[in-house]
Amino acid sequence: MELFKTFKNPKDLLLVVILILIAGGIFWGIWNHYYHAMPQQVLIITERPSYTSNAELSLAVKDILPNRICFSSCYPYFFERQDRKWIAYDYNNKCDHPDIIESCLEPDYAKFFSILLPSLDPGVHRILIPVTINGNIGDFFKEDSVYYSNDFLVK
Repeated sequence: MELFKTFKNPKDLLLVVILILIAGGIFWGIWNHYYHAMPQQVLIITERPSYTSNAELSLAVKDILPNRICFSSCYPYFFERQDRKWIAYDYNNKCDHPDIIESCLEPDYAKFFSILLPSLDPGVHRILIPVTINGNIGDFFKEDSVYYSNDFLVK
């Protein structure tokens, strides 16, 4: 109770409390502004800059969005190659089961995946990942947005 004895007048204590609340409000406003000004995206990064066909590719996916992202059970990723512009590989888009949300990633979390590369043409490639924003596991997958990995070389 020594703290309260330093304030001779109750108004002094009230003034200190009000100043602390104002400082906290200013700090919160500045933090909130810079948090929303940060790039809001999904980072998709391969472990190495080059691979060979039929090799294992390790991939990190980090959600920097303020929302949960969810992945498809049928088509969680696609490969594209660069030939003056990005060209998607032709996939047999036939899924044996309904395309549902298989897994989700919460904001500010990361997941690590290993993908066995198919037989790809030599050249520069990237991975395209379609996502549902704020879905739930077991819901039907609806592509809300797509994100791309860094470029990598297939030898």
